[in-house]
Formats: sequence, C-alpha cells, structure tokens
Amino acid sequence: MRYDPPFHRTNGLRPSVILFAIAVVAPFFIRDPYIRHILILALVFGVVASSWDLSLGFGGLLNFAHGALFAVGLYSYALFTKFLGVSPWIAIVLGGLVAVVLAVLIALPVLRLDGIYVILVTVAFSQLLYQITVSQSNWTGGTSGMVSLPGLQIGEYPFIRDARLGYYYTALVLFLASTAFIYLTLRSRIGRSIVALRDHKYLGIARGLSEAKTRATALACSALFTGLAGGFYASYVRVASPEVYGTGFLTTILSILLVGGAGTLWGPLVAAFLMVGLTEMLADLGAWREIIVSTIIVLVLVFYPGGIWAFIQEMREFVDVSRSRFLAKFRRRFQSAERKALMNGAEETYVRTRFGKIAVCDTGGAGQPLLLIHGNSACKEAFYRQFASLSGRFRLIAFDLPGHGVSDNSDPEAGYNVPAYAEAAEEVLKAVDANRPLVFGWSLGGYIALELAARANVELAGLAISGTSPLTVAPDDFAAGYVSSPHMMLTGKQYFTAEEQRSYANSATAPKSRESEFLHRNLPRTDGRARAYMVERLPLVNWPRQMRLLWEGKIPFAIINGSNDPFLNHDYIRAICESEGWKHPLINIENGRHAPFFNQSEAFDAALIRVFGERSGTANA
Repeated sequence: MRYDPPFHRTNGLRPSVILFAIAVVAPFFIRDPYIRHILILALVFGVVASSWDLSLGFGGLLNFAHGALFAVGLYSYALFTKFLGVSPWIAIVLGGLVAVVLAVLIALPVLRLDGIYVILVTVAFSQLLYQITVSQSNWTGGTSGMVSLPGLQIGEYPFIRDARLGYYYTALVLFLASTAFIYLTLRSRIGRSIVALRDHKYLGIARGLSEAKTRATALACSALFTGLAGGFYASYVRVASPEVYGTGFLTTILSILLVGGAGTLWGPLVAAFLMVGLTEMLADLGAWREIIVSTIIVLVLVFYPGGIWAFIQEMREFVDVSRSRFLAKFRRRFQSAERKALMNGAEETYVRTRFGKIAVCDTGGAGQPLLLIHGNSACKEAFYRQFASLSGRFRLIAFDLPGHGVSDNSDPEAGYNVPAYAEAAEEVLKAVDANRPLVFGWSLGGYIALELAARANVELAGLAISGTSPLTVAPDDFAAGYVSSPHMMLTGKQYFTAEEQRSYANSATAPKSRESEFLHRNLPRTDGRARAYMVERLPLVNWPRQMRLLWEGKIPFAIINGSNDPFLNHDYIRAICESEGWKHPLINIENGRHAPFFNQSEAFDAALIRVFGERSGTANA
C-alpha cells in the first residue's frame, strides 16, 4: 500500500496557501509594468518547464521537441485568431489540443527507442516543424513571423490595461491549473506507470505496463499545458516568431528545469522565477546571456544535480534536525526531575557510545536485569508503569534509542537501523554492567531485541517481543506480517503533519489522555530521519538469522501481543506459532492494542512474569 494523502493533508498545504495568497495580492504592491512583465513570463515558463519535467524528469524520456510544442500552441493561436476569426480564449484551448495531437505524432517514432535516438528523432521533428513554419510564409509570415495578434479581453476591458493586470491573473490561473494537473497526474495510475518505466523499465513491462501507451500518454500530458501556455504567450506578446524554435528559448526552459531539479514537482516552479529574473537581468549582454545560462546548467549538473529543490529539502531537513536536537537538549536540562518522578525515582544517566550520548534509566540493585526497548518514535518513559510495578522483582533498564527521547541524534547512515540500535543496546548493557539480561522489545524494539539475541555478543537469559511480526524475508514477510494501512505507512515518514502526528500517536500507543500525553509530546522530538532511514534499511537486516535463532529454541522466548493490535496480521503470527517444531508461547492481551504493556499493564506484567519466571528461573511467579 502506498501512503498518498490528499494535498490538503500534507505538509505542502500551508506554504502553498501562503505563496498563493502572496501571488494574489502581489499586483496591489507591485505596480511597475516591467516587473509585472517578468512575473508573467516566470508563470508561463514555469508551466512549460514543469510540463516538460513530466516527460523528461518523471518519465525519463529525452524529448527535445518540447520547445516545438510551445511553438505549436503559439502559432495555432495566431492562425486560429487571425485567419479563422476564432475567439482568443477558444484559440488558446485549441492550441493546447493541437500540441497534444502533435505530441502523439512525435511519440510514434520514439515508442521503441531509447537514449540518444530519442533525442535525435525529437530534435529532427522540431526542425521539421520549424522548416514548415518558415516555408509557409503566406500563413505564418515566414522568418518575420506574425504580428498584431488579437489580445485577451473580457467585454470592453483589455487585459493589457492597468499594467497588464488581467494577463497577470490569467497567467496565475494557468500556472495553478497546470500544477494541479501535474500533481494529480503523478498521483494517478498513469503517473505511477510513467515513473515505474523510468526507474524499472523491464520490471514494469513484466508487470503488464505498456511501454508504447505510457510513453505516448506522458508526451500528451506534458504537451497539453505547454500548448496552452504557447497560446497564452501569443495573446500576451501579440507576436508569433520562429525564434521560439531556437536554442535560446529551449536553453531557458532547460535551465529552469535542471536548476530547479528534474523529477520534482515544485523545483521547476521555484526556479522559473529565479531564472527568468536572471535572464532578464542579463538581457543587455547579448550572446553572453546564453553562455552564462548554459554555464549555470553545467555547474548545477556537475556539482549539485538535485537542483534548487534538493537544496530546499536539505535546508528543511537541517531545520528539522536542529529543532529535534534542541528539544532533546532542552528536555535533558530542564525536565529531568519530571522524568525521574515518572520513572518511579530511577536515576537517568548517559552512556557515551559511537552513536552519541544515550539516556539510560536503571533501577539498580542485584535483581535479574530486564532490558526494555521502546518502539519507533517513542521513548524509554513508555515503560513507566513497569518501572512502578516490576522494580521490586527485576532490575529494570530502559534507554532512549539514538534520535529518540533525550538521547543524541546520530549519523543517519550509521545509526538509524536495526543492527546499529542492537549495537547501541550492547553498549548500554556493558556500561551498566548488566550480565545475562532478560530483554523485552516493543514494535521496532522487538526487532532490535531479536537482532541483539542473534548477534550473540551478549548472553541473554530470556527474550520477549510485542507488536512485532517475526520475519524470514523482507519485504515479502513484512507485507504479510502487517496490515496495510495509512497508520502503518507513517512508520517510515520523515515529516509528520499535525494530523499525522496525532493519528500515529493514537494508534502506536494509546489515544491522548492524561496518562499518555507525555508520549504524544515526545513524538515530535524524534529525529524524523530515524524513521525514514530505519524503514529504508529494513531489507538489509539478516532476518533469516533472527528466525533461525527462534526455531533453534536455545533462548526462552515469547510473543505477548495486544489481541486487537491494529498493525499486526494476527493470522500470520498465529500460523508461525502453530507450526510444527515451534517451541515458544503466543500470549494475547485482551484490548492491549499495539502497546499492551501500557494499555493493559497489569495483565501484561502478569504474562511477562509468568513467561520469564517459568523459563529463566530468575523470578517467582
């Protein structure tokens, strides 16, 4: 299942609304006709560049006839309005439709071609259209082009009045419509097919995708608003010139696409305003303008191929990481007394590991050590009820995973994965001198506990997991062991909206209440990279080694789940536990949900004591 919420429930809603509001009110503050002219050009070129990105960036189709499709829209407008007397508004629409038809014709010879051959064919097609345009001078004006084209107006109000106010708002509507069209296309089955053929062509074909149909659709979709933009541009400048077939126009659009970031929805839209402003500033330099713009393209491709959008994403990540790091340090310094009281007076110490400083709560004493490992985006305080009820029976130890709670953030490449978390657990156990411990892992913590046992660097007296489906092969068993749902898909999402944060916290632990409020407050402290990197690296874990450990039965082991855990596929787990040769018990806690130790702590504690007491001999049942 793909987590694909509607736009109004994504992180992009708020900045988009702000930018849209700025764009709507901008003409009331920007009255200079020349600056408005630049804004109109940026909106038009943003439409053309983002439409090209649909076939070039998302589709991987090296179509260099895109400038010709813009020219088709432009000349269609000119011919329809000047010779056929068609309304300018209808002519713009017809320009888009003609561009779509020609895009399908372009698609025919390139359906089975790749790489340089697609470039050659599309460039040749562009030159063919150029030669037709300049040769039919009776209709197109030849090399001189067509001038004095009809402009846009509503009633008696020409859009050129009031410093091009009407043209600005029309360009803005076209810009928004094009962006919405591309966004919806990419979210659709067609869009997923386009991207699939780019990323895994032969796998997509093997799964039943039609390469010819998908390519033709990609070119047609990218041509629609390009042709509309060409028609609108003709109505704005009131000139149809064959210069739009030239390298100057194509270089400008390509610079917007590549500087913004190919294969991104928002990058070309942002870059349109920057690059159009830059090219206008360089207008007096003549041929040097194209040289400078081409140099910028080369530099971006060599040193920053992700473009502006990649830079924006890096800045966003920097801000989010800095925020989570600040929260950890603030809470470490000013809220330690609150955490100590919550953990039944257990002292909080810090262990220095190669993943940074890790916060540890340890009740101490001579009892049997019991290590409690929390789940994704949680914290050690999730086990505060066990620290209150079991501290007289066990020596309880809990720690915040790197990037969680008040532990340090870690290097995401090295520290945010299951083996690294297991190594961190080893370092914690060594630092607190806990020999032959019992281990309980919840959710992600269950995989960490299994990995800790499978590594065999620490001898364990017993092992239990909750909210975790044992896996043999990932991602196949992962898909079988869990119920596909939006909540499950949030597990690997780096940035949460406020609604996603509430939803995830409610599902992962318990609905917000006085008792669970601290867990809801803790979730935004988690370094979002920890979720994204952990899920991305799940296939790299040695899952068969973990399962072999369980089948061998050398370590006492139990599964203690909530009977109504919304994430788990209970049939999958039951099938494992009922298999011949499986030696370990499965215990379901009524109404325990995903965190039975929290939601039904008494029943869970009794089950844990019974399992560890019977199998390890370290506690009295």
